Amino acid sequence: MAKVGAKLKFPKPKDYAAKNSTIMCPAERVLGLYNQDSGDSAQRIAKKVRAWFAGEAAKRGWAGVHFLKQVPSTHGAGCVLWQPPTQINISITVTKEILVLHAQTDGGEE
Repeated sequence: MAKVGAKLKFPKPKDYAAKNSTIMCPAERVLGLYNQDSGDSAQRIAKKVRAWFAGEAAKRGWAGVHFLKQVPSTHGAGCVLWQPPTQINISITVTKEILVLHAQTDGGEE
């Protein structure tokens, strides 16, 4: 955990290379950021912490978040943050009656 008095900074997508499509933010940092911003003293990644963290991640430009559990306790292990796609490939399928667009964010086949 950070030193007492040291201000934690919420991770930003631009601080990580595009090749790092996902970043892990450990539970200690998630809780530290939440407690620092809210003035609360949460000790577990509860629903209110997850909601706050997901909202902050969206505000800062992350494409998505996923909270992980640890083995064997199933307590919160932290959160994975997804980088926004730098390029979106679209494939178009035209049928007799329907136009179907498929987004591919990984550049590969579906």
